[in-house]
Amino acid sequence: MRKFSVVLLVSAAILIMSGCATKKYVRNQVKTSSDALTVQIENTQGEVKEVRDNVDNVDKRVSGVDAEVSELDTKTTGQINSVKTDIQNTDQKASQAKGTAERAANDVTTLDQKFRNRNQYNTTDEKVVQFKFNSATLDPKYMDVLDEIANTLMQNPDAILVMEGRTDSKGPKDYNFKLGERRIDAVRRYLAVEKGIPVYRIHEISFGAEKPLAENNTREGREKNRAVTMTVLMPKTEGTVASRN
Repeated sequence: MRKFSVVLLVSAAILIMSGCATKKYVRNQVKTSSDALTVQIENTQGEVKEVRDNVDNVDKRVSGVDAEVSELDTKTTGQINSVKTDIQNTDQKASQAKGTAERAANDVTTLDQKFRNRNQYNTTDEKVVQFKFNSATLDPKYMDVLDEIANTLMQNPDAILVMEGRTDSKGPKDYNFKLGERRIDAVRRYLAVEKGIPVYRIHEISFGAEKPLAENNTREGREKNRAVTMTVLMPKTEGTVASRN
């Protein structure tokens, strides 16, 4: 009986010791597994972060490309609009130049029709009134010249006056054509208003920069071309030729 009790005690002690060893082993295994799982989770989180960073970088690159494409599209649209505007301006200038050429041709035709009998005229006086650059203002120093022209016309009732407006080669043709007309108007206004010359005795044409009096490649030449030339014509035969024209 006593031996049996000892055996039971020994067995119980072995079981208790075995149970403690098993719990310790289990704890060690659980800890090892937990540590391994924690490492895997951390690695996975690092990989996820890296993937997110890569996605963010890709998004930034895509946004940059979109911005560049938008900027390029804006520039291209602006260039296309600029080309369209240039084409329209070129067409407008071409139309203006055509209009100027047609007006000049019409003026020459009209002047030629007025003087179909020009061979019956003699030139009795020629004068030049010059203007400053880009100006149609009559310089007072030429008043004496215009007074001489007016006296000649008043003393010869059949005499007529032909005025030709000119400019230098600076500026567009259409503008120069109109500038030549304004210079003629300044001279004609003085003769008609201040000196009482009948306007029907005054005939004019604007050449603009065409048919220059001097070369335009020098300063002196350009100054000479900013002018209105005046020619007094007298009929060779008797009669009121001027009044008929």
